[in-house]
Amino acid sequence: MDEILIDRDSIRDVFTRIKPYFKTKLGKYTHQRISGDWHFHGLGFVNGDMTYVFGINIGFFKVSTKRHYSHVGMNVLVRTNGINRELRLKYRDFFRKNLSKWISDDEMIYTSDRGGIGSEFPRYKALSEFSSNDEIIKFLEECIDGIHKVYPKIAENPEKLFENVLRAAPPWHDLLVQIAGEYSVQD
Repeated sequence: MDEILIDRDSIRDVFTRIKPYFKTKLGKYTHQRISGDWHFHGLGFVNGDMTYVFGINIGFFKVSTKRHYSHVGMNVLVRTNGINRELRLKYRDFFRKNLSKWISDDEMIYTSDRGGIGSEFPRYKALSEFSSNDEIIKFLEECIDGIHKVYPKIAENPEKLFENVLRAAPPWHDLLVQIAGEYSVQD
């Protein structure tokens, strides 16, 4: 496939247009990250002393040896190292099971500049598969819908797995089970 360059204005257009849909289905973004390898907005979650446990990210990604962002889509990153590894592995197993039909590629390993290591559950498409920002938006809406379908399972809170998981942004009291329950009923 040919490498397609996406400019800053197109990226801004896509994020501006997809943000309301993301917020309606999943909740408010908690952070944005930009590097040579990615530009994404994310919804991160923490659990007490464990700090970051997992996040849901939407954006543009550089895959393999490409020089520029080559793919667009979403991922769920689950940190598996750090305090309480046993619980972290339960989060990984939950997403592994519930996203098995959603992901577009095999589960991958992710590392962060802060020392995090974990599993990446990707749903990406090459930018070369799209001929317009409208097509990208439609794909991202499908990605969001797939994550939205997992929210009722999170709200059920199997084995109290998500009992103390909070949205990683001030005011630091939004419980994931409440967020998932609230957003599960929206269509």
